[in-house]
Order: sequence, then structure tokens, then C-alpha cells
Amino acid sequence: MRRATSRIVPLAATAALILLGLGPAVLPGRVTLAADRGLVVIAQTHYRALPEERRVHVTIDAVATSYTPNPEDGLAYYPSAIFAVQAGATNVAASSGGQRLAIAVDGSDPDFVGVTVTFAEGVYFEESYPYRVTFDLPDPGGAPDRNLRISSSIVAFPIWAFGSSGEPGGSVTVVLPGGFRPTVQGEDLTPSVGAGGEIVLATTSLPDPFDFFAYLSADRAGAFSDALLTVQVGGQSAALKVRAWRDDPDWGTAMTALMTDGLPALQRLIGLPYEAPGTLVVEEAATSRLGDYAGIYNKLSGIIRVRYDADAYVGLHEAAHIWFNGDRFRDRWIGEAYAEFYGVQAAKAIGATGDTFDLTDELMANKIPLNDWGEIGGVEIGVEEYAYAASYHLAVLIFGRTDVADLQAVWRGADASEMAYQPANGAGDPQIAGDVNLEGWQQLLDLLDERVGANFDDLWTDWVVNDAEQRQLDERAVARDQYALVAEEAGSWNLPKDLRTSMGSWSFDEAGAAMTLAGAVLDAHGEIASAASTLHLTPPAELEQLFERDGGLKAAEAEAGLQIEVLTDISVATERVAEKETILESIGLLGAHPAADLEAARDAYEADDLDVASEDAERALAGRTGAAGAGQTRVLVAGGGVVLLTGATIVGVRFRPRRRATPRIDTAQTEPGEPAVERLEPPA
Repeated sequence: MRRATSRIVPLAATAALILLGLGPAVLPGRVTLAADRGLVVIAQTHYRALPEERRVHVTIDAVATSYTPNPEDGLAYYPSAIFAVQAGATNVAASSGGQRLAIAVDGSDPDFVGVTVTFAEGVYFEESYPYRVTFDLPDPGGAPDRNLRISSSIVAFPIWAFGSSGEPGGSVTVVLPGGFRPTVQGEDLTPSVGAGGEIVLATTSLPDPFDFFAYLSADRAGAFSDALLTVQVGGQSAALKVRAWRDDPDWGTAMTALMTDGLPALQRLIGLPYEAPGTLVVEEAATSRLGDYAGIYNKLSGIIRVRYDADAYVGLHEAAHIWFNGDRFRDRWIGEAYAEFYGVQAAKAIGATGDTFDLTDELMANKIPLNDWGEIGGVEIGVEEYAYAASYHLAVLIFGRTDVADLQAVWRGADASEMAYQPANGAGDPQIAGDVNLEGWQQLLDLLDERVGANFDDLWTDWVVNDAEQRQLDERAVARDQYALVAEEAGSWNLPKDLRTSMGSWSFDEAGAAMTLAGAVLDAHGEIASAASTLHLTPPAELEQLFERDGGLKAAEAEAGLQIEVLTDISVATERVAEKETILESIGLLGAHPAADLEAARDAYEADDLDVASEDAERALAGRTGAAGAGQTRVLVAGGGVVLLTGATIVGVRFRPRRRATPRIDTAQTEPGEPAVERLEPPA
């Protein structure tokens, strides 16, 4: 929906309705007059719309009364009145009592027509003179945003009151044929139905005609001419129906051309598929159907209504609402900001023109946080106009830190419900967020910061958030600083999904606790990497897998602690096993294999079998450390000696064995035929 530019303000500056530029004439001599009210004109003004004749007929029934007293030596009177009527007035005439009066018309000023009415007789002190002025306001044709539009479908024209400034008693009446639906901007006119079914709009007695300004727009339904066409939008065939008033074919031609070129341009800029439901209808409308707005898009019916005098920016603004309609971002200001932004960008891309919202100092006086912009129909006019202009201004400021491709990444992320905080080293499709229940302004800020890589907090502070929301923004800034540090420390590791979900759901206490734990694990990982490098070991992948796993930080913390313990065991065992063995240790190590146990510990660590690695390392250390003790208590019998161990001294004692006697062979007699038996005698 795009708010219309007011039709009242530019008329107010030119509606100097009764100028009374002539002072009274004086007879017989010219003398200085006392201060007085001068010539006071009270006028009842009547407008009758004649749509079939494409004109409005205006009748001013006025009474001029002189309040200028006569001088002592003469008479003072007013011979004429000078006033201004609407620009484009024709057939100006004046009369009094059925007698035609002389008039002079000056059309040199583009904003009004000056009229001088010469009275048939002078208006003297305390005398009144009735007269009537009539003129026509014909439809001049031309640009669709002209002030005067008079046809069987639309009646639109400025309404002026006439009379003397500050003088009460005047009135305005407007008569329309039956079937028209009128809307009046500016002053109120009370509607009623005339005896012939005509519509009558009337004021009460006006306190001051110079304070009255209004603009009437009235349309009559049921007079459409439809054009059906198909437009290729991003590779899709879009069915389009343009509905123009039958007496305004130019509007239909212009809108058909605008949508034929503009819809594809919008899709190219936004980067999302065209998703209009069924046939998109673009219908010409008047203020009676749009209120204070120049255009409206109804996403449920798929109908765009654009005011008959709207420019190309309005038409494409409403078409951009096909993409920005509250489905992706709930906040009103986001939809209006980017409907206007892309409407203007698309119009420029196809060579169309229009007027953008201008954030003036006057509008800035109505400044509110855009998040406090209320619903349609519930916002003061000044605030409503400010919010439209400010939201577009903010979209332009955001674009100054992005480009078309950056914004397309943001819209794709919103369209696919992607997590704002994606894995830093991810591959494949983006991760999808759960139901984080964010407001649109929060979601948009996260996606901008993460997809664009710039910071937009200051813009949100200046234009978007209220005081309560600013506190959330401050908490977010602290959390994002911590997040950036942890992500940098993680390097090639991805932060776990539940941590990133907490950030994306603005659960910053929960995210902060997770980041503190993640930081501790990463510190331990650095210690592990350093220790493993010193030992020429490759740390197992389990710690990284636990760290990145959803809900795995506590397990990662336990894993890191165990790895550090095992590496400490291996390091101590490595140093001990590498020491030079003493003779005593060499004896104690006979049959032991601490180096093999140490190697087994290293293999088990790299295989992430940490319990076995710890046991092997302890076995290697125990074997090497206990070698000396084992040597002290071990007695080896070898050759012909006994090794006696006394304290730290090895005393070799050689025992000389007894000399053995020469064996004597007993050759005892045996029975004949039996073998002889040899028997050894033990030595003496």
C-alpha cells in the first residue's frame, strides 16, 4: 500500500479567493478614510458535476456590503470586486437582478484565474449589493494526475469557498449524479440524497471562507474495460488482467506497458520467484476505494488497485508487494520500505518515472520508531506520512552498505527460513531454522549482518527500535562480539547448531553460557594441539565431532580433559623411556618392553581409544620406573657365578668349584656273557 500525495496542500497557497484589490471610490474629492471593514462579501457557492458534459458548473451567489463610512465632504462607494477562481475556469459571467454585469478575466497566472466584476451601481456605506458569478470547470484532458478529471467514471476537482477573509456566513454545496461514491480530502462536507436521487455534499455556515480547502474525488463502479495478457516473469508465465475505466483507455494502455516491463524487472532485482496467486488483476480506482492511499495490493484476492492519477512508482510499489506482503517479515515498515525501494528501482530500470517519498523537516517533526508504526487506519496522518518516507529513506541507507546480490541473499534466507547464523565452514545446503518466533525487524537485522558482513545496528537505533527494544539490541551487540571471538578461535571448526540457534533466537543468556563453554573447549583444544605436536601425534577427530554436534559441548569438554590427561601420561612416559638405562635398570628390564607399551599408547591415542592409551602409557612408565628396583631384587644365575647386589654396588664373587676326581671305573666281575658296568664314584 502506498500513501497518496495530498491534493490539498498545493492548492492552499493559490486559493486567495477574495482579493479585494480595489479600495472604495470617493466623491467628490479624494480624502483619507478611517479604518473600517471595507467591502464584505458573503457567498454561497454551488458546484454541480456534469460528467456526461465533462465539466463542473459553478454558481456563486454573493452579497457585497460596504462598511466604509462616507467622508465629511463626500461619498465613498465600491464600484467592483476582484477575486480569483480555480485555474482552467471558462465561460465566466456575472449578473445582478437579471442584469448582465461587465467582467474582466485575467488568466496569466497558472494557479488561478483573476476575475473583476463591475457592479451596475456603486455600493455605498451600509448598502448591500447582490450579484451572481457563474463559470465552468471543464476537464482539460492530458496528464492523468491533473486536478480536474470529469467523466462518466470519475469526478475529481478542487473545491473552493468564496467570500471575504475572516467573515462568517458563507457555505459550499456540491451536487453529484446518483451512483457516484464520493471522497473528500480536507474539510468535511455532510452527505445527503437529493429529491432526484442526486448526491449532495454540503457545509454548514463557514466561519472563514479563507480557511476552507477541499478536494473531491468520486467514482462510479461497473464501467471497466479488461485487457488479458501473459507476461514472462523470471521464466514463469504470469497471467495478468488490466482493468481500466471504459472512458479512460489511456490508463489501461499505460498500466499494461508498465506491468509488462515492470514485473520482470522487479523479479530480477529481488531475486525470488514470482508467486502471485492465479491471475494478477490491476484495476483503476479512485479515492473512494483507496482512501488516503494511491494504491493497494490485496494478497488474498491477487488484486492491485491503483489510483487513476498515480505515477509509475505507485504501480510498481504495489506490484512489489507480491514479494513484500508480510509473509516473510511481519513488521509493516519492512514491507513498505522495500515495496517502495524496489518499485522505484524497477521503474528506473525500465525508464519510467515518478515521485519518491521525501523525508522533509516537516515530516521529521512526527518522527517515531518505525517499530511503533501502527496499523492502517489507526495512525495520525502526519505520523503515517513520516513512516512511509522514513521507511523508504532507511531502505536507501541500507542499500548504501549492500548491493543487489547481498540483498538477494537476505531475501533467499528469509524465504527458505534459513538460520541467520550458518556454519562458518559449511558445505551443501544452508541449515534451516526452527520456530524462533522473531519479529521481522530482528530477523532482517540478523540476516543483513550475517549475509552482508556489515553492521547495521546504528541504523536500527536511529530509525527502528524503541527504548525497550534498544536494550535487546545492546544485549545482542555484546553477544555478537563474544560470538565473533569464539568463531575466530574455532577456526576450521563450526560452532554447534544449538549455540547458533540461541544466537538466532535472541536467547543471549543461553548463548553466552554456551559460548563460555565452547571457549573452554577451544582453549583445551589448543593445549591438546600443542602437546600432540610436540609428541608428533595426530589428535583424534572425536573432539571436533563432539564440539560441532548439537548439544555436544559438555561431552566435548569431558573428551578434551581426558585427552589432556592421556597426552600428559604419554609425555611423561616418553621422557622416562627415552632416558639412558643404567646397568641396574638394564638388568631390571630384562623381559620387559616399555618402549612397545609406549608405542601402543600412541597408537591407541590416535585411534581415540583413550582408556587403553592411558593404561599403555602407565604400563610403559611403570616398567621403566620400576626397572631399577627389579634389578636390585633379581638374581640371575649365569655361568658359574652368583651376582650379589648390595645397595647400589655390584660385587662379583667368583666361587672356585671343587676339583672333580678322575672318574674311576668299577669293573666288577660279571657273569660270563654279561656286559661290564661302569660306575662313577663321587669325588672325595
